[in-house]
Amino acid sequence: MSFFHFINCIALSFAPYFIVYKYSGINEYSSIWKCATASGGYLLTQLAKLLILATFFPDLDGEGFAILPEFLKSSADIIDVIGLHLLMTNFLAGKGEVRFVVGGLGWGFAHSIAHRLVLLWVGARGTAFTWRWIQTSLNSSADLMVIVSLACLTWMITRSQNKVIISPVLAMCVFSTFVYQTVQHSFSLYGWPLLAFRFVYSIATAALTVIVYSANRTTNARKNE
Repeated sequence: MSFFHFINCIALSFAPYFIVYKYSGINEYSSIWKCATASGGYLLTQLAKLLILATFFPDLDGEGFAILPEFLKSSADIIDVIGLHLLMTNFLAGKGEVRFVVGGLGWGFAHSIAHRLVLLWVGARGTAFTWRWIQTSLNSSADLMVIVSLACLTWMITRSQNKVIISPVLAMCVFSTFVYQTVQHSFSLYGWPLLAFRFVYSIATAALTVIVYSANRTTNARKNE
């Protein structure tokens, strides 16, 4: 029974990535290797981030939660923007839409494996059933929305004149983990309430990204007329 629970959690964690890959249309561009490239870019970027955190923020891992230290740690997530930009500019070919969807999908898949696979293997196969692992698996879908939004905004911000509009939404993506932690500790949200907040935040971020992207395309279309 515990093994089937583990399989269910794995499906909840990773099936959304396969669904997006299949029905977004990027599979028509033979993008499986591009997604693998994006996953490799994620791993290299996280290695660089760990080195920077260990070098410049060595004393921020104390007990308890403090807003300023956690904000400083979260600011290292800007490296993700740099990594995504370099990845989509230099290693992923194709139209802009294909680049940021492939980049976000491969990046998010690697993120989900790094943060959930071992955790689920150890925890979800336990003899005692708990909803914790279901919640952990569902968080993967919320992360997918934020990461694809991050890739889209990263692609746009260097190619659009509307940087004032794009930057706040990009900041929402970059500091999403800091927002989750702050809300969790400030309002004592755990379990399903915290999961609900993550989904609301992710959906809001994705919706704002779609609005910004649509506005940017409209502006570009008018310039080309």
